[in-house]
Amino acid sequence: MTVVLEGQEELIIWRSEQVAVDRYEGCPRFAIAGADFGHSSLHVGDLFYNPGFGVPHHYHTGGAEETQIMLEGELECWVDGKRVIVGPGDAVTAPPGIGHAFQNRTDKVGRMITAFPLTPPETIHIDDPELEDATSHPAIIPADSRRGPYGDGVEGVEKVELSGDFSGAKSTYTYFVDIQPGSSMPVEKFDAETAIFVVSGQVVSIVGSKEVLATDDGAVVEPGESYGFANEGSDVARLCVVHPFLNK
Repeated sequence: MTVVLEGQEELIIWRSEQVAVDRYEGCPRFAIAGADFGHSSLHVGDLFYNPGFGVPHHYHTGGAEETQIMLEGELECWVDGKRVIVGPGDAVTAPPGIGHAFQNRTDKVGRMITAFPLTPPETIHIDDPELEDATSHPAIIPADSRRGPYGDGVEGVEKVELSGDFSGAKSTYTYFVDIQPGSSMPVEKFDAETAIFVVSGQVVSIVGSKEVLATDDGAVVEPGESYGFANEGSDVARLCVVHPFLNK
């Protein structure tokens, strides 16, 4: 469904209107952004891992680096020959050509946001590697390790960086935005598509029509269009923001 946010139609992805599609067996995915929606530079999804299932070892070609942002559960992450356990708030950057995979060895559902700075990405499946167990990796940003104020003079809003030049990314910048009740993020606009996903709570658009986005809803803002959100509820709202460019 589309609504007017400022001067033109913007895509709002209402979770209540979506049906998940299995990308791999036992791993249903809800699309947030991609070529199927008419987007040109973002491919973003909400991917679930049922117990005992996973995504096989693979890599992506060209400029298709992948950012994987953990939301729920615990997964076994393979990246660049290392095996690391990741949990909620951890983020993994897999550059083009670098093998990676995720397996759910637990009895609880795992969940992540997956994001690419192009659409559609090309995926090449490869044999499983010999793995070395590790507790960390430069491409894995631990949960909440890069929290800070959203900007000068912005009260009640914090940014938690997930991927960027600090994680080895070349063309993706992702972060959580935590908005306290009664606070608003500043109005912004960029020269590229921006994907926004409501991880928890609900927010209200403060640009154009006053649309309410609840948990699991999403939006994609077109290049050059302004956006901003306020938290009029009683709980902290968390957004996940994806840009197809590197942090500055």
